[in-house]
Amino acid sequence: MDKIVWLIHVGDLVQVKRYDRDHTIRLPGIVISEKYEDQNTMFPCVRVHIFAENDWQECFPHEIEIISSA
Repeated sequence: MDKIVWLIHVGDLVQVKRYDRDHTIRLPGIVISEKYEDQNTMFPCVRVHIFAENDWQECFPHEIEIISSA
């Protein structure tokens, strides 16, 4: 079985995908923490500062698209 590697770093410019009832919303943001495993889900995640909301959110790999790597 192949191991999946998630190459994401602090400072990467990303788009966070949020799913609405009718469509997908993409919000730009920047990664503000190193990846770590969430205690509840045991999946890797990072904290992302979302520009439009001026707040941070924990994001999992399926929610993030890397636009530019730092």
